[in-house]
This record gives sequence, structure tokens and C-alpha cells, in this order.
Amino acid sequence: MKHLHFLHLSCIVILSAALFSCHKIGGIIPHNPPETSATADSLSNILQFNDASKIEGQIPGGPSGSSLKISFEDTLFLVDQVKLPIKFLHTDTTENVSGVFLQVLALDGGSAGYYYDVPEIKDLDSSDTVSVIMIGVDPTGWEPPLSFNIVITPYDIDKKPIDQAIQPVKIMPHKNDLESAYGLELANNDTWDWVMSYIDSPAYFFISTPEKVWGADGQFIKGSCCAGISIYGTCPGSDSPNTHLHFNTFYQISGEQITFYNGNTFDRRTVERGAVPLPDQSDFCLPLEGITDSYQNETLYHGAYTTGPGFIMPDIKALGDSVVLKMQTQFSDPAGGGYGNGGGVIHYLDCRSLVLIQQDLEGFGQHLYKIYHSTIAEKWFDFN
Repeated sequence: MKHLHFLHLSCIVILSAALFSCHKIGGIIPHNPPETSATADSLSNILQFNDASKIEGQIPGGPSGSSLKISFEDTLFLVDQVKLPIKFLHTDTTENVSGVFLQVLALDGGSAGYYYDVPEIKDLDSSDTVSVIMIGVDPTGWEPPLSFNIVITPYDIDKKPIDQAIQPVKIMPHKNDLESAYGLELANNDTWDWVMSYIDSPAYFFISTPEKVWGADGQFIKGSCCAGISIYGTCPGSDSPNTHLHFNTFYQISGEQITFYNGNTFDRRTVERGAVPLPDQSDFCLPLEGITDSYQNETLYHGAYTTGPGFIMPDIKALGDSVVLKMQTQFSDPAGGGYGNGGGVIHYLDCRSLVLIQQDLEGFGQHLYKIYHSTIAEKWFDFN
């Protein structure tokens, strides 16, 4: 089987250094904050979040010198009509991020007259060390690229600021034309790393990341203790089990990487982790955890892909998308392992990011957005 090649790429992006420097603001907003800016208000109004609230006035100040790390370097790049994750790594449990305060600063120095309170995504708070918020943009009425700054203040469970910094933001033009974009095949056979998948419709919300642990609370399984003998089932002559045990079961998709090659072939790798219960081997007579069997399954795939016109549902076509990526797995190792990925509509593509939309062909509008970063783009960087 063809082996996967996961080599790093130094992706050179020439940007204006004056706009895209990331600097610390000394822990607090100045006592004489910048004047309210109509431009900053207008830019702030096009930002999109999940479950955020607006608060009038200046953003609260915060300390400096935390050990927090963030998932982007220097500049936050946003894509129209897609919510992208901002991840915070907090190995120090006293710096567990429960959300952020965020305020827009225009390049002329003016600030928005309000700031956002953005809580972390609750569906992802099973991770002890990673917190995630989502931020998107609807640039209708504007002509990207657009540049501005944001003050971002992570806070703890009591909404006490942990740190504070100014981060440059750039809203990118819509890029989904394979000829004008960088292409799916990255230099040196670099890989696309899965960052997040989500469905965000009025009727349904779903989100998954490599950090997401499904069923993190485990499960209870009933059994019996019959005169000191453990039985997974019922005691002789009994109609029902007389006790139960807790089992630390879980499931996690901890990674997916895709490498596209010239010649329209691809390699793919997925990693799944979990633990399954072993009630037959557990002792229902003891006040202990049930026995589980932990696993980590790595599956390698090889196949062929095509890009071009295809069926696109009207609501996705309205976003300006016209190219469909189709991936056909030819074999996997181990056979039958892992899970499939058939590609999707290419909504955005450059050397940093690939956004695919897996269409809801049943017409409920519950499209699955799949976000990938090139391997040089998804790392941890000092928040300070």
C-alpha cells in the first residue's frame, strides 16, 4: 500500500507587516480609550458567533503574562460565511478559558462602542486543556480583503480576565477556483489536517474537533451481586439486576490528514480513540469502576479524486460556490476500518485553509462544514 507522506511546508505569505503585527497591550486598555468609531461599529456588526452577547462600552482590562497558547499566529484570517475555531490551550488549570471578551478596533484607532461576550462552545468543554470559540463573518456590503484589529480577553469560569492582547484580523476574498487558488496539492506533499466539522442550522447544531470526547461521562451498566458472586445479568430467581457499575467509556476522532497528489490520487489517515466496557470481566460486588478496554485505531486509505462542476444545492450555490471535490477510496488498511470522506463542495481554498461543505441532500439545510488547515497552519502559539 502506498505510504502516507506528511512533510512540513514553509508557506510564504507576503502581507503588510504594518497591519499584521501581533503585539501585547500591556495588560489593560489605556485609561483614555480610543474614541468610538463608526467604521469599527460597522466592522463589528459583520462578525458572527455562537451564543454571544453585546455589551455597551469598553472591554474590561486584563492581566498579562499567562501561559495560554492560541491556535493561530500573528493574524486571524476569516472566511466569508464560515465560522472558524479559535482554540486556547491551558495546561495550567487555573487558566481554564470559559470564554472571551472581544472588541473591534479600526485601523484608524477608533473602537467599536460595544464588545462581545463569547462563551466557549459547550459541546466541546469535555476537554480539560483546550477551549474553543467560533467566529465567522458575513461581509455583505464590503469588498474583501478587509483588515482591522480585535482586543481579545480570555476569561475564567467567574468571568475574571486571564490575559489580554490585540490581534490583527484579515477577512479574505472568497477563493474556491482551483486555477486562481493554491490548489489541493500542497508543496512537498504536505497534508491537510482536520480542524473542525460543524452543522449550524436553525433546527440543529453539531460540532466536532480532534479534542472532542464523545460520551466523556462514561456509562452505567446494570449487573448483580449474588451472595458475593458477581454476575453480568440477574441472580438466579430474580427478575432484574440488583446493582450497577460505572464504566469510563468514550469515543474520540483525534485526527484526520489528507494528502493530495498530482495525478488525482490521495492518501488519507484517521485516528480513533476510545474505551469499550467489559462487564463480564467486572466485579459488580465491589464499589469500583467497571473494567474497560482502551484502543487507538489508525486507518490508512488510498484513492482517487476529481474536481469540477457538480450538483450544488441552491442555498450553497448562493454563496458563490461552483467546484465539487469527489473522493473515492479504493482501499484501506485495515480493510473496513475507519470512516469515509467523500469530499464536498469547495467553499474556500488557499495555502492555509480548505473548507469543504458536505451537502444535506435531504433538503433540511443541515450542511456539514469541514475545515482543514495545512500542517504548518495548525499549531500552538504563545498568546502573549
